[in-house]
Amino acid sequence: HDVAETCEISDYIYLLGDGTVMGHGTPEQLLASQEPLVQQFMNALPDGPVPFHYPARPYIEDLLEAV
Repeated sequence: HDVAETCEISDYIYLLGDGTVMGHGTPEQLLASQEPLVQQFMNALPDGPVPFHYPARPYIEDLLEAV
């Protein structure tokens, strides 16, 4: 989703995940939130409470193959 666009056109936002409301508030409230999950989503962070899933083999295997 385009968070910047959503913040521009929304008065109130609900963040949904795993079938539950993970956060809600005005764009300003969500951007200022100290909740790790909300920060991860609003700032598009790859690391946080929701793990980043990339369909690839482990990096160490790529390194060892090059040897």
